[in-house]
Amino acid sequence: MACGFFNFCLFKRECFEASIKEDYELSERCGKRCDEMFKRYYGTGISNDNDSSTLSNYVNHYNKNLNKCFILVRTISIPKDKKKDVLTIKNLFDINENKEYGSFAKTGEKLMDCRLLDKFCKSEQEWELLIKPYMEE
Repeated sequence: MACGFFNFCLFKRECFEASIKEDYELSERCGKRCDEMFKRYYGTGISNDNDSSTLSNYVNHYNKNLNKCFILVRTISIPKDKKKDVLTIKNLFDINENKEYGSFAKTGEKLMDCRLLDKFCKSEQEWELLIKPYMEE
């Protein structure tokens, strides 16, 4: 094989193709692990109880630069009592380390939680900017 132990390549094209294949496989593995985790904890993503209906979904991303698999879970809980506010929760996890990186929560427009690692934020837009480097390359 042209790409060896130290990633030495006789032909750069072969290394490039091997790198693309490896990135694709890591991304695929990340997606499968996220899907399994989501189904384990959230089932179909739809639940109902006496007080509310809850909808959850997710997006996943293999971050090549950090070599990490992230899942962003978004949950909206809609109360059956129309006088109560909608609860919105977003959580960012590193799937392989089983570690929460950040959390965002609001009821209606009232911010309840907004943080990413050791940084705190004051709005949903600010939280989205904080997580952007993790969910993009």
